Amino acid sequence: MSLCQSIETLAMAYLDDELAAEERRELELHLGECGECKQHLEGERSELQMLRTALVPPPAPDLVKAKITRALDDEDQRISGTARQAARSRLGRWLLPGSALAAAAAALLVFVGVGFRQPASTQATMANEVVRQQTRSLPLEVQGASTGTWLKQHFAPVDPPQFTEPGIELIGARATAVAGHDAALLRYLVNVGVNRVSLTTVLIADMRGDELSSGREVQIGGLTLRVHDANGQPAVSYIDDNHVGYVFTSERMSIKELLELVVTSDLIARSQQQIR
Repeated sequence: MSLCQSIETLAMAYLDDELAAEERRELELHLGECGECKQHLEGERSELQMLRTALVPPPAPDLVKAKITRALDDEDQRISGTARQAARSRLGRWLLPGSALAAAAAALLVFVGVGFRQPASTQATMANEVVRQQTRSLPLEVQGASTGTWLKQHFAPVDPPQFTEPGIELIGARATAVAGHDAALLRYLVNVGVNRVSLTTVLIADMRGDELSSGREVQIGGLTLRVHDANGQPAVSYIDDNHVGYVFTSERMSIKELLELVVTSDLIARSQQQIR
């Protein structure tokens, strides 16, 4: 594949300083000769800068910080033991249906007990790229109930992941590409009490088994999931028997919360049906 064909992936990796020195030099030489690729990279740079500027929160006044700290201290004194743990967990009540519950609970306990460690890498991983896709403010091509039909027509004969927990709404989708693979980005809205959290799921076509192997392996209900630390943001991935990859990520969730959410999806039920 030529550099021109890979410029979308390479530009994001270049701007995030995730290319090896040799790859960086090769791309810079190409940019000196290809005006179209250079224009694409500059457009990505401008969009990234605008996004970073927009995401910088305004500083909170010292008086507000003091009031929040005092309120949290008062609440901690009032709530104790199990009640405090339940109040602090935004997603801790989510459960798996049927026989998958015991396996999921055991896997989560092992995962939390061992902790999450992933070696740093200078190469851009697919999980990193999915996280970058999430931050790009591009419009959705389809919204609402038409998303499933659109997905089959424009991506692959698969259904959008569904969740057993109420309050999770599929907003829509758009076509994209990840590391040279055709992909579809799905956007969900998760209602957690009074809070609303965005969840991104990217479906990636024609995956090889080793392309998402950088994360820690977790076995749940017959599925092999992997959890990733993608530049500080959590991601959970899975590749089905049709070589379609699923990568879930949310900038507002921890690794544990995201994993708890993913195991409430119908991916486990689909896997068990295929085994039977």
